[in-house]
Amino acid sequence: METALDPTQLAIEYLRRDKSTMTPAQYLKKLKQLSLEFADLLTLSHSELKEEIDFAWRLGIH
Repeated sequence: METALDPTQLAIEYLRRDKSTMTPAQYLKKLKQLSLEFADLLTLSHSELKEEIDFAWRLGIH
């Protein structure tokens, strides 16, 4: 069983749970955007990630 976090797989799982209606082009665009964002997040250290989570929480993004 593969346990490494893959940015593309994380993006697919995120979109799978998203209830909004998207065209195939919108889905692919969102998939690419999320893959890049997850890849960036996976490179952060523990303290940097905590800062990002705290910042998102203050903005009301959960």
